[in-house]
Amino acid sequence: MRLDLKGKSFCIFGLPDSGKSTLANYLLHSFGKYAFVYDTLAEFSDKPYDAYSPKGRYSLDEFSATIRAVINQRRYKLILIDESNRFCPSKPAPLPQVIADLNDWRAHWQMSAGFICRRPVQLNQDLTELASYLFIFSLRGKNDIAYLNDISRELGDECVKLPPYHFAVVHPNRNYEIFYPVAKHFATDKTKTVPKV
Repeated sequence: MRLDLKGKSFCIFGLPDSGKSTLANYLLHSFGKYAFVYDTLAEFSDKPYDAYSPKGRYSLDEFSATIRAVINQRRYKLILIDESNRFCPSKPAPLPQVIADLNDWRAHWQMSAGFICRRPVQLNQDLTELASYLFIFSLRGKNDIAYLNDISRELGDECVKLPPYHFAVVHPNRNYEIFYPVAKHFATDKTKTVPKV
């Protein structure tokens, strides 16, 4: 299966060690030198893509200035933000203006935008509900499960049962599929492997 992420937004959710960073790394490698990750916890390399680790992990000013500069370059086709709930918390908190702009205008700029965090209920709903795709690894929180069940019937219940590195892909029509592991080196001999981008 092939996913069209060009000019789209997506979210990646999951517990620690569930596989979300491995999928993020796969997507970054897919975009290569045209990918940028705001690496909040300094967990990514910077090859073949670009990574920025902030001096202040909670600094909204540094975050906004960095993302604005990256957007203005018009070089990147993918902007990925790790630990995005730190900067884009759930409503009623407003989105930072730079992220609101990215969310509204990314297709016109021919950029894809990805937001990674552990729990869907911690991320601003404007990002989740307007995302073209959701990638969901194992989750346990009852509020997260209820939220996912509202997005797509039984989605949350399925995500509770996911083994490590297995994940659900929620499509734009909000139907979903379960995929086999994202292996450490992005290879697997299972039939439903990580979608191509």
